[in-house]
Amino acid sequence: MIRLHLHLDASCVPLFFSLFEKGVVLSARTGCTLRDFLCGQLGLSNDYLDQRVQTLFLDARPVDDVDKAVILDGSVLALSAAMPGILGATMRKGGRYAAFRKDISQSSDECGICKASGRVTLKLFNMVVREVGGRLLEAGVEVDGSDLQRIVDRYPGELSRGIRKARMGDRVITADMAFFSTLPAKRVLLSISHNGSG
Repeated sequence: MIRLHLHLDASCVPLFFSLFEKGVVLSARTGCTLRDFLCGQLGLSNDYLDQRVQTLFLDARPVDDVDKAVILDGSVLALSAAMPGILGATMRKGGRYAAFRKDISQSSDECGICKASGRVTLKLFNMVVREVGGRLLEAGVEVDGSDLQRIVDRYPGELSRGIRKARMGDRVITADMAFFSTLPAKRVLLSISHNGSG
């Protein structure tokens, strides 16, 4: 796996948020509750999780209780702020329509402490990706090189002007269009900082 760090103009960071719609992979302690994972490991505040994150899907099943649903190695977790319409109302955690989907909801398996290391795919949508995505990119996420290539192909001008510095492993590199064209067949551990961060 390639370790790639990009230092960008702050205005370029949102160009990478589309990575979260497909899903990024994070190393994690698994066998713990979603609250332990999201607040204890990813650094979301309890208030943010309780108030802003209104819809959660764990392994394609809606979640009502973040204190009982358990994250496992290989899990896929999707987070969203409130979604509009009847679908949003039906899928909202703990909402008045939750009983209508009890047969498809995530089971509430109690667990003790986090037990094992694993990998979790995280997807973020709407306000959540805008509010949390930058911090997760700064910490580092695993992505497909082909997804990075698509972003570069879509925003070549912005990125050629906005990439201030790039490092692959411990080596400073020139992150031009030719470099990104070498990534599609590779997995990339991507981290991003920006002017004004840290």
